[in-house]
Amino acid sequence: MANATIARSKFVPLIDITRGAETGVHTWKPIDLSTVFELAYNPQTETYGYICNDTDSTEIKSYQPAMEQEIKISRGNPIYDFMLDFMRGMPTGSAAEVPVMVVYPDKTTGEATDADLWEHAVICPGTINTVDGKLTFTLNFNGAHTQGTVTGLGTETIKFAEAAA
Repeated sequence: MANATIARSKFVPLIDITRGAETGVHTWKPIDLSTVFELAYNPQTETYGYICNDTDSTEIKSYQPAMEQEIKISRGNPIYDFMLDFMRGMPTGSAAEVPVMVVYPDKTTGEATDADLWEHAVICPGTINTVDGKLTFTLNFNGAHTQGTVTGLGTETIKFAEAAA
């Protein structure tokens, strides 16, 4: 099989605009009017200098994944409407937690069906720039994530299913 370019539309970050982590009922909306998709895994490392080695050794202790986002200021867009209310509310602590899902293309089909879900991601508000027409924020993927699949992308009934163990 020849290598095939994967379209950027197959990588989709989504926010649960009803914040249903406690109820398990999610209303997923894609961050669709963004010009940025850079998921940084941010491995947290520790370096050890063992006496049996001439060079130091680095170990990954954990990850601190995050994604900077900028969206178009666009009235009627569910993500903009959610983010404007969220930012104006200036939430702190657990009030800033929102379920976030990142969808990836399946390695075999190329379709956007593989997903990672963080039930307690934290949204850190950034700026509203009316001159450039952009609203910025950071998604911090806190805690454990669940791998699985997604169906209904592009519809109003997006569903996540946890991968079988």
